[in-house]
Amino acid sequence: MTWPFENDTSAITKKLANKSLKSEKRRNLMVVIAVALAAFLICFTGIVSTSLTQMQRNQVVDTYEAVWLGVEENDIETLKGLPEFERVGGYYMLGEELSEQGYHASYVYCDAQMMEITKAQMKLLEGRVPEKANEVVVSEYFLSTYGNNAKIGDTVTLDTESFHGDYVVTGIMDSVNEKEANTCAIILSNAALTEWKGFDPTGYRAYVHFKNSDQLGEELITSYCREIAEEYQLPMPKMNSKYFAYTSKSFDFALMAGVIAIVLIGGYIVIQSIFRISINDKIRSYGQLRTIGATPKQIKRIVKREGRKLGSIGILIGTVLGVCAGFLLFSKGFNAVSYVIMISLTLISCWFMVSISIRKPVKIAAGISPIEAVRFTPVQKDIRSRKKNIKLNPVSMGIANFKRDRKKTVAIVTSLSLGGIILLVVSSIVLLRSPEALARQEFPDGDYKVYLDSKLSEQEVMAAGNPLNEELKQEILSIDGVTDVIAKRQSLHINYNVNGIEYGGMCDILTDQNYSKVEASLIEGTMPTDTHSILIDSATSNREHIGVGETAELISGKSTIPVTISGVFNNNLDNGHGTHHFDGVLEFAPEALFHELHPEITSFDYSWSIVSDPQKADHVRDELKNIISAHTDIALDDINTVIEYEKNINSFVFGSMEVLSWLVFLFGVINLINTTLSNQMSRKQENSILRSIGLTQKQLCKMNICEGLCYAFFATLATLIVGLPASIFACSKFSVGAFAGKVVPYKFPVLEMGLFILVLFGMELILSVWTVRRQKKQSLIEQMRAME
Repeated sequence: MTWPFENDTSAITKKLANKSLKSEKRRNLMVVIAVALAAFLICFTGIVSTSLTQMQRNQVVDTYEAVWLGVEENDIETLKGLPEFERVGGYYMLGEELSEQGYHASYVYCDAQMMEITKAQMKLLEGRVPEKANEVVVSEYFLSTYGNNAKIGDTVTLDTESFHGDYVVTGIMDSVNEKEANTCAIILSNAALTEWKGFDPTGYRAYVHFKNSDQLGEELITSYCREIAEEYQLPMPKMNSKYFAYTSKSFDFALMAGVIAIVLIGGYIVIQSIFRISINDKIRSYGQLRTIGATPKQIKRIVKREGRKLGSIGILIGTVLGVCAGFLLFSKGFNAVSYVIMISLTLISCWFMVSISIRKPVKIAAGISPIEAVRFTPVQKDIRSRKKNIKLNPVSMGIANFKRDRKKTVAIVTSLSLGGIILLVVSSIVLLRSPEALARQEFPDGDYKVYLDSKLSEQEVMAAGNPLNEELKQEILSIDGVTDVIAKRQSLHINYNVNGIEYGGMCDILTDQNYSKVEASLIEGTMPTDTHSILIDSATSNREHIGVGETAELISGKSTIPVTISGVFNNNLDNGHGTHHFDGVLEFAPEALFHELHPEITSFDYSWSIVSDPQKADHVRDELKNIISAHTDIALDDINTVIEYEKNINSFVFGSMEVLSWLVFLFGVINLINTTLSNQMSRKQENSILRSIGLTQKQLCKMNICEGLCYAFFATLATLIVGLPASIFACSKFSVGAFAGKVVPYKFPVLEMGLFILVLFGMELILSVWTVRRQKKQSLIEQMRAME
């Protein structure tokens, strides 16, 4: 603000700032790159995080909230007529059959509304759902590989046991992971379904989507479903827990805050260092301005204007690049509100970083008097602390140059080591988080599991004759390479009512094999002491405030038994199937309680582990797939699926963090390059004098290399001193969570840190040699005449 009695000098300071910007192209470039890098990292991280959250939400929003299993076709029509539902889809899973051409055909029936509900998994690209018995919808992969590139209206041939002959293609759907699994999804018509020899009139599933579901909570929707089930005498539906988890999931600002903090620290160190070096180089110019009447306030305005202009350019460039990169990689997660928030957060954070970074240099420029400016020699600080008798050689002179400006040295070492510390911590966790080791936690006995997977409830399947029987066991054992079949889980899906609210999930039998493991995971209460006691998982207990000692009504089928919650266990047992463990254990109960609930069931086997010879893995896998396709109500779980899933997580999540660490390392590189170039300019006269009294070009090169290697050495030392304890602590914490309380020995990431140290020392060596070669281009006389 300019007071009425003041002279308005804003035009003058603006011109001086612009002149200064034109004369400092190297500094301008370094500042713009540093600010742009900071803005890019913040904006890109925010865009990616919000896009991934939005993509997860898009997969479940406008799909379904509940599913009724084991209903008839007229029940689906009844549900379609209810005013509470916006959409009701009919679905029937027929199972897999092996084709004569070698692929596995996965047959399903679904109506037009179901195709809309399952658009995230089975998207109809063109055409319509089949209506006649000889019509099908097939995938792009099927048509390109086995269907002779047929189009809609053309005929394709199916050659499986139940469906054999020519069928007209009425629609084409997207193929998801079909090539990897060599499995082709084929949608049949209801007419073809009812003619199928294995057709069960009560085998349909009804998926329902509520009107205004985003305004209804999980409890209200569950209550509506319970009322509808009672009114129309339908079984209780299963709620889509994934839907409620993702729709209520909020953005994790903790990760964003961590990234912003790291980036701001790196950016602050680099930008302040660049401006401080620039101020030191131009301090005499500011002194001359003071001698002709410039006030400290005007000097401040000049420097601030430079910093803000360069900061604005860098912020704009970095933000635009961050938005473009985030959109190109994750366009499906686009959300205008999230983008605006992330852009605003980037602008505010980076502007704050620039303002704080130039604050100290501005004070230095404005606080020095004209006389001090003439005498100012930044490299002479702390000269009294140096030893008087020092043996001069290229090495000692290089070390002296390294120590001559401690603030600059600390800034460079800190900025270089910051990226190394992050890389060390992340790489250590990745090394600990071996996909094979994590997968082996779920497959301790063998590489395969066979488990129940039916459209009917577990108790219905087991009551009708558990397919995991002795006959199937002997069939599996007859496979060349299979050495044993171990019963791993005995389980049922059970509901329990506490204080009028119903909960449910997979309940496993406490056995001699799992008792000690469950007891070790107990965090509250005691193990069941009688047949009417159960354990519940900690997530349900914490979320719903269900405590030890409360009474619950255990509900399974038509049986209801009062029980007591005797304890709460930490659910890190990894007993689910597939990559997401949707059937993981949520309760434990004694075996006697299971027999009391279902005396008609003789075998409660739910999952088997298949022990096999690793040398015959491919043969065993193919034979198991053939057995599974020939039986109903069972499925195969493969360790390779889990390994690939964990690899994807490692490559995406931790790979992104490793990229972030290298980008943060770039802050240090920018700082180092700027310092090297500044030293080259400021030491021209000094180096030429040394050369004039006998210092050879080779010795000058050694001196510069020694100084550069000091930066690399101390950056490496700082990385190890700070990063090693941090990585050991992080790995121990992660190990406890990932490996069921077991602390895995720490492994140092030799490859990643070796590469980091190689890049660090190599870059220093290249910069040192390049500096000397630049000086060769000028004669000694020209360099001695150069003003410092």
